[in-house]
Amino acid sequence: MFDELFNNLTSFILSKAKETLKELEKPLVIPEPAEPFVLIRRFTPADSTVTKGGIAIVGESWQIEAYDDNNQSFFRNSTDPLRKVILFEVAEPNVQECVLACHFNAKALNTEESIAVSLGVARPPESAGMRATSWGRGVSATENFQPYKVRAYFKKEANAAKVQIGVQFESSGILQIKDIELLQAPVKSQS
Repeated sequence: MFDELFNNLTSFILSKAKETLKELEKPLVIPEPAEPFVLIRRFTPADSTVTKGGIAIVGESWQIEAYDDNNQSFFRNSTDPLRKVILFEVAEPNVQECVLACHFNAKALNTEESIAVSLGVARPPESAGMRATSWGRGVSATENFQPYKVRAYFKKEANAAKVQIGVQFESSGILQIKDIELLQAPVKSQS
């Protein structure tokens, strides 16, 4: 009797844990886009970046270093990235929901770990600061520019959002990035 009760309780707990995990994964899942993507914005070296230090224009690309003059890495928590850079920030799309995409060419130099380029949606919470959900793509060390894509899901909420293109360094290194395009597509209907 106790074994059966224990097994029923264990099954119930496991099923509830699976349901909870599926609910937690929902905001991180990017739905299928209804192609084609439409260009929202193309960034050029004439565009000013949000973060200023440790970024230089080299030809037609931005060169971003893991350190800038103000980087105080000795105060860093071991789980925090070495440096977070916000390259560009634009107003949220004027749609209820969509799939966003960022296409770019990049190369990472003198780095031990890949450098993450992220596309995210940042919203001001009720308190100070910004709450952000982002999706990233690692750029590994290479001598030549390679094409990359990262996608994100946007859904309109009460608080207006900003779409951010960012970079996160986990180790020293340099990222060169160019041909940055921000695109959007409607979400494919679930039928």
